[in-house]
Amino acid sequence: MRTQHTRRVGEPVSAARVAARLAGLTVAGSSTVATVRLPGGATRDVVLAGAPDAALARRLSAGFRRVSWVRIDAGGRQPHCELFGMTRCPRRARLPLSAALALADAGAPTVVRVPAAAAGEG
Repeated sequence: MRTQHTRRVGEPVSAARVAARLAGLTVAGSSTVATVRLPGGATRDVVLAGAPDAALARRLSAGFRRVSWVRIDAGGRQPHCELFGMTRCPRRARLPLSAALALADAGAPTVVRVPAAAAGEG
């Protein structure tokens, strides 16, 4: 019997990730350096291959009454970004990296998930 939690042989096991709060963004050409504050208080720089796109962020978050938070998961091959906020009810939406960076740059509360090894955690 196979349950939904069973992994196939040869399937990569995801690495542990640590959630860090975004402290600042610096755009350098077509990439962005995100300075994050780790749970222990240390700061790290994470290089993301994308630049903020404010027009795209406005278009994708147009139906939201309030943006509660943005999450950027930089622990895999491709960053996965998500927006959580209020429309008529709570709603989550996937975002491209450029839109997530623009929302973070505009002041939305942002959490960046980084690999635990890069964060200095076990």
